[in-house]
Amino acid sequence: MSGVIIPSDRTSKQQVMGYCLNTECKPNPQTNEYFTFRVDHDRFACPKCGAYKQPYVGVQVLTHLLVQDAKGPIEGDGGLRWKIACDNDRAYLATFTNLEAATRAVEVANCPGCLTNRR
Repeated sequence: MSGVIIPSDRTSKQQVMGYCLNTECKPNPQTNEYFTFRVDHDRFACPKCGAYKQPYVGVQVLTHLLVQDAKGPIEGDGGLRWKIACDNDRAYLATFTNLEAATRAVEVANCPGCLTNRR
């Protein structure tokens, strides 16, 4: 099967989540909510409809939570130091290809590890 490939530089500490935009798979067709599912291998398909290519299926962006820490490995504006809540030693936020992001807003973060370790 060809199709969506999980980026090789994505963190392996958190579960990869896929999504499907097929209207047949949406939990509620009346909303903008889309169907999400766990991905356990490199090439995958939607477990409901079988779609395995864009624009229907993709890898959900993993949004980490940034926490201010005087000894954190990430330097931000004004010289403040930060860490990623799920990985205290990680010194970078994202690459061009890893489909990861970072935020200070808890309500935006979707990384399960970060939401568990908010301190």
